Amino acid sequence: MSETVPAWGRSESEQQPQRKSSWAYTLAVVVLLVVGATGYFLYVESQNPPPPPVDELAGLREYLAHLSGHQKLADGYVDTDPQDLVADTPKDPAKWVTVNGALMFSVVATDDPVLAAEQWRPLMAALGAATGKNVKYADDVRTVEDQLAAVRDGRLHVTAFNTGAVPGAVNTAGFVPLFAPADARGRFGYEMEILVRADSPIKTPADLKGKTVGFVALSSNSGAKAPLVALKDEFRLLPGRDYRYAMTGDHVRSVKELVAGRHDAVCVANDLVRRAEAAGEVDKTRYRSIYTSRSFPPLCFGVPHQLAPDLRAKVTAAFAAFKFDPATPVGKRYTVQGKTGFAPVNYEKDWEFVRKIDEALSHLLDAK
Repeated sequence: MSETVPAWGRSESEQQPQRKSSWAYTLAVVVLLVVGATGYFLYVESQNPPPPPVDELAGLREYLAHLSGHQKLADGYVDTDPQDLVADTPKDPAKWVTVNGALMFSVVATDDPVLAAEQWRPLMAALGAATGKNVKYADDVRTVEDQLAAVRDGRLHVTAFNTGAVPGAVNTAGFVPLFAPADARGRFGYEMEILVRADSPIKTPADLKGKTVGFVALSSNSGAKAPLVALKDEFRLLPGRDYRYAMTGDHVRSVKELVAGRHDAVCVANDLVRRAEAAGEVDKTRYRSIYTSRSFPPLCFGVPHQLAPDLRAKVTAAFAAFKFDPATPVGKRYTVQGKTGFAPVNYEKDWEFVRKIDEALSHLLDAK
């Protein structure tokens, strides 16, 4: 009878065959699990194909298509007396907006109408005194689209559009530009600048190839329209092809995000940046300019074309007589820039360069 030797008493060579069998079984199980999991994953992926690539220029394409269709007065508006590219007051008094209730006022569309109303209270008071109307701030005007619709319908009686939005307001809503903030000699204007961080190696806009550029909004002249055209025409740089871009929504925010490193460059209106510097909101030692455009007209106040002529005359008189008081919030904002009051504008002449930019912008991506 043979003697059974316990496992712990066997030699290593005697125990090895059982170990190989155990490891082989474990390995086979693992392989089967991996193969099964991989097959299941591939099946799930086949049932859920990846989404199509995102067109990063989709928003820009849509805006350019919209812009190209609004280069002249829309149907229904007449420009004959005089021919100045602005809609005439209707000859039929029945079509006039006479304002039996409150005179509705706003500045550039904002998501904080309460603050805007408080800042512009002196001008609202002057308009009330000149017209004999109770002036109210239109707190339902939160976007440019809201503003355009209210002007078009005659619900917003005195308002302001930023530079880049004025041509669209004239052509699609019957807006009549009247006055812009100006110095004592009636001069107004600002420039678009491209800024980079003070320690940036970027020297000229040509160096922006492969970089990220911060724009304000597509409707902004200095914050997007003018620089898009300048980068293409002067430096052969196209968005998406030669540089990445992002929207910030605000000129001062653009500067702050530049300093924080979120963009390699930003495009802004220098009058708004100077105002922010004076208020201590941004530190001008943290950035520098690599490009300055020719001058553009600034924010512009005006009225709907169908506002009754006598009321329009009273509004005009109020703007002509108004002076900024540095003791008030809005007065302080403008007097630090040398602005003393308002000066009349000539849309045909003063916005000629802006209209040319709009025309060039409508063909921005033709070369792509």
